[in-house]
Amino acid sequence: MTFFEELWFQIGASPAGALGVLIASVVLYLVFTLVLELSGQRLSANPSVSSFAVMALLGALMARAILGNTPTLVGGLIAVGTLLMLEYSLGHLRQGIGRVFSRRHSRSTVVMVHGHALHWQLRHLSIDDRQLLTLLRRNGIHRLTDADLVILEPRGGLTVVRRGEQIDEGLVRGVRGIGIVPRSLLR
Repeated sequence: MTFFEELWFQIGASPAGALGVLIASVVLYLVFTLVLELSGQRLSANPSVSSFAVMALLGALMARAILGNTPTLVGGLIAVGTLLMLEYSLGHLRQGIGRVFSRRHSRSTVVMVHGHALHWQLRHLSIDDRQLLTLLRRNGIHRLTDADLVILEPRGGLTVVRRGEQIDEGLVRGVRGIGIVPRSLLR
């Protein structure tokens, strides 16, 4: 075996190996994206140590599976290129037809009114009271009665309308549960 043949063996990929990396990249990207989409709002709102560990483990397992039996430089470049193209393509697809494929977890949701948690909304989002309380503390709420309206955003952040404040109706258009919010909180 010549030097260049040996070098190619170390960093290159056969046509079958390259195709395997491409197929694995596409399939596992779609699986991982589905996992994140189904659990994204809950994980973003207040990730536990175990859920973070599970997501890290899933990422590591998928990365290893994408690269096949023998990870090489060319295989890695094929995987990176494929993943970036998929992310770019799906990002544009989501923007173009987002309303058609909107999921139940992708909308902002009212989770608290006049200091009272809306437990059915929290259950719908797979968030418990403890997680909500943690988020409220992070947002500077020291008494539940100070939060007249709390909206959980798709990425896990909170919008808090404090007692005595109002929010423009245009800012809450399309928010799940806005129909139960008293008109006195809307401007």
